[in-house]
Amino acid sequence: MLAAAGSAGIIGAAGCISDGGDDEIDIGEYDGEEVTLEYATAPLFGDVEDQLKESLRNAGLPENIDVNISTGVWGADDQEKQYTQILQSDQSSPDIMLTNFSYTSAFAPRGWLVDLNEALPQEKLDELENDYHQVMVDSMRHEGGLYGIPQFVDIPAILYRKDYVENAGYDPEGENWATEPMTWERFGEIVSDTLEANDINDGYTTTLNERTIGHQTGYEKIVTMGGNYFGDMENQHGPVGDRPVTIDEQPVIDGLRLLRTFMHGSDDEYALDGITGDILPSEALGWDTQPSQDSFEAGQAAFHRNWSYAIANFASDDAFGEDIGLMPFPYGVTEEEAEYEGTGGTNATLGGWHLSLNPNSEKLPAAVELLKAMTSDSFYLDIFEITGSTPPKPGLFESDQAAEVPVMSRYLDTLQLQSENQWVHPINQVWDSQSSAIAEEFHACVNQEQSPEQAVQNAQERVEDIEADEAE
Repeated sequence: MLAAAGSAGIIGAAGCISDGGDDEIDIGEYDGEEVTLEYATAPLFGDVEDQLKESLRNAGLPENIDVNISTGVWGADDQEKQYTQILQSDQSSPDIMLTNFSYTSAFAPRGWLVDLNEALPQEKLDELENDYHQVMVDSMRHEGGLYGIPQFVDIPAILYRKDYVENAGYDPEGENWATEPMTWERFGEIVSDTLEANDINDGYTTTLNERTIGHQTGYEKIVTMGGNYFGDMENQHGPVGDRPVTIDEQPVIDGLRLLRTFMHGSDDEYALDGITGDILPSEALGWDTQPSQDSFEAGQAAFHRNWSYAIANFASDDAFGEDIGLMPFPYGVTEEEAEYEGTGGTNATLGGWHLSLNPNSEKLPAAVELLKAMTSDSFYLDIFEITGSTPPKPGLFESDQAAEVPVMSRYLDTLQLQSENQWVHPINQVWDSQSSAIAEEFHACVNQEQSPEQAVQNAQERVEDIEADEAE
């Protein structure tokens, strides 16, 4: 479980919360009046508005509460900018928002989100403690406050073409690739063999541009090699200036060497011994998530790293159907071999979105009712079936309804395993600048512009400087 971090407004009497200023918000009880709430969300949900509204009614949303689903800009960064404009200017709408855990350190100290500890019934708070994906829940905590409740968790994993690997002589079902993580060494061999046995362009595709290499896809490789930026995972969020910085250590170097080997082959000056390379196109250094999947979508790649939301697109009957397999992340060292707690073994970064309440809403009692309906088991399972968005409650993977969901039900075992092995990047006021510094150095390294040793040394110094400046 990850530690919480940061500071938030002062909690007042039960049902009242500070908004970061002198005023308290009295949420009160919903009185049954007719009201229309605005829910700001992703286009994914706006596209299925009628189905979601029916699901909400089935989940117990009162008849007098109507919901207007609004979608505008999308993407975590663009959405944060839009929410910042709305909340900074005290706008009362939207009432409820789909939010990312990366917003916590910026929004919570300013009183821009309702502390759900003071809004939700104790039964739901107990459920959050006992039944939910705990890394996901804790990512929205801030010094005792809870500023979002999970709507869905995104689980990254590796998709692959079963027909391609079978052409190369492999038996993924017989070898149980779905739930038995393999080493990166074996992964490289398999990808190379598959690339050679099929008339395709790419072995393995993923995003490695400067937005993702330092805090997501490159970071994942490092954690599975037993490394981390701040030692044990319990140090992720702080205290800033009083935690170890462990970037310039061998597991991080080995993670960069792994990427260079995959991209440039064994002839690279810093290639890892025993790792088969030339499986990852150099174009990945310019790819974000969407471009990274184009080759796989075109049938020109054998393996592809993506989030769980993308699985249904590839594995539907209109696409590649049951030729799509899914495996958890390979690893470089086991958890037992790793020096830092929470690293090693199959391990993936956390993705997903939460629901948060706007403290300026004039309809908070009704918004709380909507929040309860949107976090019911039935609604979680319905959006899993309708959109492929993965439930944030591990127990729901084993439900009868989940087992009957078309397409996605084929991958439940892998998704459940990977969801139990996820970590979250640091959530604090310095992470953006630190991750940018790390990304610049790592990107230059994988692009063969500097050695892994130089990259980690430079990143170490830059991150240490940011830590020191913040601690002053």
